[in-house]
Amino acid sequence: MIVAVLCGGFGTRLGTLTRDLPKPMIEIGGRPYLERVLESFAERGLRQFVLLTGYKSEIIEQHFGDGARFGLSIQYSRETQPLGTGGALREARELLGTRFLMTYADVLRYFDYDRFVREHVDNCLAVYPRITVGNVDLDGGRVVRFDKRAPELPYIDAGFSVMGVETIDILPPEGPCSFEEIVYSGLAQHDELSAEIVNLDFFDIGTPTELARTRDALEAK
Repeated sequence: MIVAVLCGGFGTRLGTLTRDLPKPMIEIGGRPYLERVLESFAERGLRQFVLLTGYKSEIIEQHFGDGARFGLSIQYSRETQPLGTGGALREARELLGTRFLMTYADVLRYFDYDRFVREHVDNCLAVYPRITVGNVDLDGGRVVRFDKRAPELPYIDAGFSVMGVETIDILPPEGPCSFEEIVYSGLAQHDELSAEIVNLDFFDIGTPTELARTRDALEAK
């Protein structure tokens, strides 16, 4: 199975740290953070990746190449202009096979992804219980609502999902768009999206505070 990793963001919340460097390439413990993200999947036997790059994509591509020196197989889908998560996945459609696991380059979770994709043959979104804000409501293991503008919802997406490639066809044929807001919400409305509740153990580098917490946790490893 292909793991599609969204790597194209500008990382503006990190200020000067991402002025000359794409956010996933920030070093933690002497290694680019993205190495740890890919490793977390490879450790579960998922070694085929499509990296959806954009901002300063050449830095990521020069470091990882085709993935062989890391024991991985890596292909790239490069944005020439910002297209959002939906546009990035739409551009990569031909590289993703029939089912793919989608995740983000700034989120690291040590998880049994192999079991997750094996057990969920349908479209499935990983969620965890809301701490401060939510965007997901469930009913009996099914997602019945996905709405980023409804922070009162009891769950929030955990940053990964397994999707059939045909879900990309729900997106508009061109222009920037959000995969999450269009596809997750559309599938939920038609009872075509299941959910698995996962724990809160993950690392993030999206903000200076999250980056500092992740550094503290990982640099000793």
